Amino acid sequence: MLEKRKNSLLFIILIFSVFQSCKLKEELSTPKSNFELLWKIVDENYCYLDYKRINWDSIKIVYEPRLKNITNDKELFDLFSAMLAELKDGHVSLSSNFNTFYYNKWYLDYPPNFNFNLLERRYLGDDYALLNGLIFDKYNNVGYMRCWSFMNRFNINDIRSGISNLGKLDGLIIDVRDNTGGYIDLAETMAAAFMTGRTIVGYTKYKEGPGHSQFSDFFPKTIEGASPIVYDGKIIILTNRMVYSSGNDFVNNIKNRSNLEVLGDKTGGGGGAPFSSELYNGWQLRLSRNPLFDVNKKDIEAGIEPDIYLNMDKSEEFNGIDTILEEAIFKLSGKYYNK
Repeated sequence: MLEKRKNSLLFIILIFSVFQSCKLKEELSTPKSNFELLWKIVDENYCYLDYKRINWDSIKIVYEPRLKNITNDKELFDLFSAMLAELKDGHVSLSSNFNTFYYNKWYLDYPPNFNFNLLERRYLGDDYALLNGLIFDKYNNVGYMRCWSFMNRFNINDIRSGISNLGKLDGLIIDVRDNTGGYIDLAETMAAAFMTGRTIVGYTKYKEGPGHSQFSDFFPKTIEGASPIVYDGKIIILTNRMVYSSGNDFVNNIKNRSNLEVLGDKTGGGGGAPFSSELYNGWQLRLSRNPLFDVNKKDIEAGIEPDIYLNMDKSEEFNGIDTILEEAIFKLSGKYYNK
């Protein structure tokens, strides 16, 4: 009987605690308290405030007075979205039960430099290999591998099989245009397929406190190359502004490999490892917390420069020609494929 009373008492205490917690959360869930929490989370966790020279205190002064005009959740969400847009970061997002904000001008303000419809109809056709999200084809004895996402669970054996089935090659094109990221370990797996030995490919810092510059020292990021290497010939990587996050990381991982060039536009960036939090009203906030760097300890948040800048020619695109792809084929084979 005594044990039953103890259990009943514990149950009542638990229910009361949950009730009090919900009541407190409801009391805190005002536009002002949510604004202050969002501002504080960004202030203490976002890793690029100093790097981007963002005065977060000034932004608070600009946006906080607008709270007095807020009459509903949609208006509050729009206010928060406008404030977060000041960070100019594609990794920053805010999700509610009725909308999701994320910053997309990191690619919308630049030429697309990719047209999948053109690629499919004039180059791929119906005679190509598709293996766990990777496309393999060949033009003028030049291998072509397209990776549009690092969300597809491929492995080194998939890459090895896809390339070996193309036969003897004069060079290899890896097309990551429009690859907005996914699993960071897959970006490392793909780079490892074309590398040998253990190589330092970059560095990471970790946020260690609420101060804008409170970070750890540099931690080296290493990749163990494939054994045997999948392909050791000349490689050209095709990039555009929509290469982001782990897509950006892949280019950083492999760009210093010998006998390799990056062709196209600068990548979109997205060098910060994401961090998630929650506001009092349940809205989910995501932002960049731990910055990534290249082998020279240069931040890769703003993107990676190609070795050769090249935009798609609009008139040739209209006629079914991908000028970026054609230039890569020409550089590797000595002749164009579709001109």
